[in-house]
Amino acid sequence: MEFFGILWQEIIMRPMINSLALLYQLLFTNFGFSIIVFTILIRLAMIPLTVRQTRQMKKMQIIQPKMKVIQDKYKGKSGDARRQMSSETMALYKDAGVSPVGCLGPMIIQMPIWIGFYRAILKTMPSTPEGMANLSALFYNWNPAISSVPFNSQFMGLSLVDLVSAASLPWNYVLPVVVGASMFLQQKMTTNPSTDPRQRQTNQMMLWMMPIMFGAFTWQFPAGLAVYILFSNIVGVVIQYYVGGKQPIELFGRSFLGNEQTKAELVAQRAAEVAGSNKDESSPKESDKDDQSAEIQRKNSGRSDRNRSRRNGRRTRRRRNKRS
Repeated sequence: MEFFGILWQEIIMRPMINSLALLYQLLFTNFGFSIIVFTILIRLAMIPLTVRQTRQMKKMQIIQPKMKVIQDKYKGKSGDARRQMSSETMALYKDAGVSPVGCLGPMIIQMPIWIGFYRAILKTMPSTPEGMANLSALFYNWNPAISSVPFNSQFMGLSLVDLVSAASLPWNYVLPVVVGASMFLQQKMTTNPSTDPRQRQTNQMMLWMMPIMFGAFTWQFPAGLAVYILFSNIVGVVIQYYVGGKQPIELFGRSFLGNEQTKAELVAQRAAEVAGSNKDESSPKESDKDDQSAEIQRKNSGRSDRNRSRRNGRRTRRRRNKRS
């Protein structure tokens, strides 16, 4: 465990603390600007992962019909059938060059960054003499920002070290709402449409659950971490705008901001989704009708066979009576 603690300290904490301190020194001793620029640099460094995630999600969208065929094939089955379904699904992923984990890459990598950033804010602006001593031990020898300690934590009327819930009005309510709204926009831009009703339901749940969850968490985050998440989402939306090719008007404005053509396209898309849902719902009914028709045919066939046997029996008895 001590080894992992050293790795965490040297790979995550010290570089993060020194980067924030150096940016603070360069950006007019303003820690808010330091956080914003640090956020932009992190997101720019993650562009290759964002591009990969976008490509993976597009491939996942392409193979959705094939995945639905496999799911329908093994629907209601268990045991070996479920293992066979998993095997066929993984083979489909492999043929399409899709990695389910690849779609979550940026989110997985950002989690240790968020945790490290939370700790870095507290360590960079300590409130005790012991914290000051520990901070000086974390600085690199070449970092000139050590001369600026202690740092000023005020930014636009906020103390970046204090919790958002302790901030003055209106920041204690505005920050969680804005963080949740920015995450909703980012989720909306990165979520691809699906023809599978279950996948659409999952996407819709994630679209609302993640923003609400992070908005609630922000209430108990340090304001500096909330600023980081907010600008991370904003930069992510801008990157997705260029990488993913999705325009905001395509996501929100076609029904009231677009022209007649975009409105007609939106109506046609919704009609196609409704038709697809109705088709999926009507399939079991049609199957039941087919089963009923087959049962009626079997009964009619049985009656015909019995009638034929009776007629043959009567004919045989008549022949015997004539001979006698």
